[in-house]
Amino acid sequence: MLTLGINTVGAACDVALLDDARILLSRSEPMEQGHDARLAPLAAELMAQAGVGVGQLQRIAVIVGPGSFAGVRVGVAFARGLALALEIPVAGVTSLEALGAGEGRVLALLPAKRRPPEVTWWAQMLDNGVGLAPPEEADRERLTRMSLDAITILGGEVAGLKVAAAAPTAVNAARFASRIGPGETLPPASPVYARAPDARPMAQR
Repeated sequence: MLTLGINTVGAACDVALLDDARILLSRSEPMEQGHDARLAPLAAELMAQAGVGVGQLQRIAVIVGPGSFAGVRVGVAFARGLALALEIPVAGVTSLEALGAGEGRVLALLPAKRRPPEVTWWAQMLDNGVGLAPPEEADRERLTRMSLDAITILGGEVAGLKVAAAAPTAVNAARFASRIGPGETLPPASPVYARAPDARPMAQR
């Protein structure tokens, strides 16, 4: 199954093309802004380089957040529009599921980039790489409650857990989607923010 993976939730525009679990090609360009202008051309360049026509795609996987508000919207809108035009399914993959956590029960965490001195994480409990509940924003106290064991957070280190550094990728999103069988329901490609917007409307005069 040819799957196009899309990741625009962080500081990169990231696309990948997989045939089942096999990576045909992947491209990632670091950027803080401009995902909306770069995503479509980057995907087209990737497919041309791989020698695959857009009509050959069978599934799209897009990381739906949490992450950058603008980045989430760009990726989801592009993926849904392309899937609609091609009449193929699209799967939404959370940023934590796109870490590629592997087998077993895992508490997946990503920095939520709160302004200091606030420190929070995007958190999601995964079972064999699949979220057991939607992602949420968690502080130290909430992380302790989320754990199945007593966990102490000290200086950014999680005591009592195996820790592996990872980041969400388009490759992992496509792998996640490719494991879902043709007759199974795909997770919706709907934005997951896990936090209300920081921006506030201007006061009325």
